[in-house]
Amino acid sequence: MQATWLTAKVPHLQLGLIMQKFISFFKGYPYACLLLAQLLSVVSYGFLVDSNVNHLILNCFGLVVPILAVWVVYRTPAINWVAFALAIPAICLTFLAEFAGFSHLQTWAHSFESLLYFYAAISLVMYMYRDDVVTLDELYAAAATFTLLVWAFALAYSVCQQIYPGSVLAAVNPNNPRSFIELLFMSFSIQSSTGVGDVIPISGPARAIGSLQIFAGVMYIAIVVSRLVGLAASGRK
Repeated sequence: MQATWLTAKVPHLQLGLIMQKFISFFKGYPYACLLLAQLLSVVSYGFLVDSNVNHLILNCFGLVVPILAVWVVYRTPAINWVAFALAIPAICLTFLAEFAGFSHLQTWAHSFESLLYFYAAISLVMYMYRDDVVTLDELYAAAATFTLLVWAFALAYSVCQQIYPGSVLAAVNPNNPRSFIELLFMSFSIQSSTGVGDVIPISGPARAIGSLQIFAGVMYIAIVVSRLVGLAASGRK
């Protein structure tokens, strides 16, 4: 009887330990959680088929990432209320546009969300420049900063496309508006300078955004990544 009771309790104990480790990891490495959420959303955008259930999952990801962005800003030297002032309208407008049927508010929702990610990226750079010690958390922050900039520019392309239709051209169905996963792919391609050009900006405003992203990507690698590598090398010496 006692062995049976212990056997029944073991799965609950294991689940409790897993949840405890997850919560401690979330508290200790919030930048890794933000990076993981963004990478999971990329996989979701790419592999989930078009259905009501999958659309709901994608919208939930779209609401979780801004919340995590505010959480990481809270742990940096940046001003916290600025992140809240950008996140609250972004989340509310996204909810109204996706769930309440006010699709015309999507332009404003993407605008506020893009500004939130830009501010979160700047906050993480401030965090990485706060001291001269390279920690594992700062390496997660460096990766999360890169993805935050990708998301911010992808949303900027989305706003540009909604204001100026036909701003982004693709090899497949060139006359259709580009989906967010296409804009995200283009943003990754431009920022990483890989040159994958099946989705390209063609209008003046879209190319201006692309030029700024090329500059931001090059300067990010030159300033932030090189500094972290230099500090890590000096620390080993």
